[in-house]
Amino acid sequence: RDFLSPVFPFPVPFPVPFPVPFPVPFPVPFPVPFPVPFPVPFPVPFPFPVPLSFPVPLPFSLFELL
Repeated sequence: RDFLSPVFPFPVPFPVPFPVPFPVPFPVPFPVPFPVPFPVPFPVPFPFPVPLSFPVPLPFSLFELL
């Protein structure tokens, strides 16, 4: 998927109170100024084209989110 190629040049300003049930095999090169209550054993090499300022109370897949 090409959408995995972009970069997130900004902080993610919302808490993520849920597990992420999909593998993310890449690094995260941007600041994360909030608690992350799930394991993130990888970096994220792409920026978000838009700010994520909404809560996501349910499990989701990256494809469903985009």
